[in-house]
Amino acid sequence: MDIISKIKKITNRNDTLDIQEAYNIYSLLRARYVSTQTLQLFKNFIHDVDWQIVLDNFQKDFEVQIDNLEKLGKKFRIIMPNRPPVDVKFATRINDVTDDYIYKKIYHDLIAELTSLGHAVRSTSTNDNLRSIVIEDLITHFKDFDILYRFGKLKGWEETYPTYKTSIPQLEEQLSTSEAFHIWDHIAMRYEQIELIGIFSSFAHDTEFNAILQHGAYIYNKQLNKLEGLALKLNVPLPNRPSLPVASPIDPETITDKFMYRIILTWQLESIDTHIRAIIETIRNDTLRKLWRELLNSELEYYNKYLKYGKMKGWTRVVPIYGEPVT
Repeated sequence: MDIISKIKKITNRNDTLDIQEAYNIYSLLRARYVSTQTLQLFKNFIHDVDWQIVLDNFQKDFEVQIDNLEKLGKKFRIIMPNRPPVDVKFATRINDVTDDYIYKKIYHDLIAELTSLGHAVRSTSTNDNLRSIVIEDLITHFKDFDILYRFGKLKGWEETYPTYKTSIPQLEEQLSTSEAFHIWDHIAMRYEQIELIGIFSSFAHDTEFNAILQHGAYIYNKQLNKLEGLALKLNVPLPNRPSLPVASPIDPETITDKFMYRIILTWQLESIDTHIRAIIETIRNDTLRKLWRELLNSELEYYNKYLKYGKMKGWTRVVPIYGEPVT
């Protein structure tokens, strides 16, 4: 049961924008303008017809995101970056600009924008509507990134990466060293988070907050069981499990719900960063990359609800407001 969805309806604050959110709109729009212009430029040099179709679909996604950001910029009267040309055309083709090179350039551009989108998710806390838009853009961007990577592998444009060495032969797709690390790292992270939730549960005063903590532990334990099974299957060593929780001798009144809420909010953001990095660095195993995307989507959904709950309680930080929208 989703505990957070049972809590009283929270009024969204979509009529205000804080100062960081104003910058996020500007920064994301500028990045999308550059991405669009880059695609327009490189499409003049493409030789592979399939590659042309892939980039056309990327451009459609970029145009939708640009339209949403431009509307928000106009609504909140934010100075916008210069728009790129309608299109970029060349009369001749240059054979030295290969499809392989274009793939690698687009690949690294998408990774750079993933970093910007991840930061925008972290720092968009006042306007719920904007945060939902940024989260949706991040999910769409990962969909495009996954398509790009699979296409690059199919065409033979991807590099050979260091393989995770194990004494047990892997019958399925092998792991890279980074993929093995992220399995281990995710398990260690969840161990620490579940241990912290167990400690905080004994200090929580608010019954709703305590229920949210218990629900979070339930979700993380389900994920952990899956990750542990995967590690055993792929012969990845498991980190030490945390000790069992014990009754704390500390006076519960010395630790407030607000303090515990903010700590959990911080490591939820760190978890999002960990998932993003795992997706980017899962460069061999497609099934594993799908798992990281599922964990990221779940984390984003839970974080969004958890943040709204803290705003309702008055436990979140209040960022200075940028200005009122155009009515």
